[in-house]
Amino acid sequence: MGTTFDEIIDLALVIIRDYKIDWIYQKDMSIFQEYMDGFLIRAIYDFHDCLKSLDYDGESRSFLLVLTNSEKVILSDYLVYEWFKSLTNDTRYVNLHLNDSDFKHYAESNNLKEKSEYLDRMKEKIAKDITEYKLDNLDSLPYYKDLVK
Repeated sequence: MGTTFDEIIDLALVIIRDYKIDWIYQKDMSIFQEYMDGFLIRAIYDFHDCLKSLDYDGESRSFLLVLTNSEKVILSDYLVYEWFKSLTNDTRYVNLHLNDSDFKHYAESNNLKEKSEYLDRMKEKIAKDITEYKLDNLDSLPYYKDLVK
């Protein structure tokens, strides 16, 4: 058995602070795992640059291979990215419920703008981490593999 989904989710939960996730965790572990696995599966799709196969067994909730720490961290960062993207797209978080309508529209628009900019910064950080990951593993890249021999 390879790296478990829980290993990646645990790394992501170091960053995520969400009362909804905490509540689900305390209420029902299987629902929690299903909820978090959804973000992880989206993260797997995002990490198409991984040098290893990210094939997984949904029943055992584990990857077929053992991932390196770098791969785990990148996947967990993508999981956090997908989670935050879901918050950005949630209309309940976009509507701030302020009293003054002019201020409300201005604040909502700025709130969404800030979240979008934060998502962009997260994506840039992940891209930087992937570049470093590839540089650390040049001998595994298809083009360079033949040159290094």
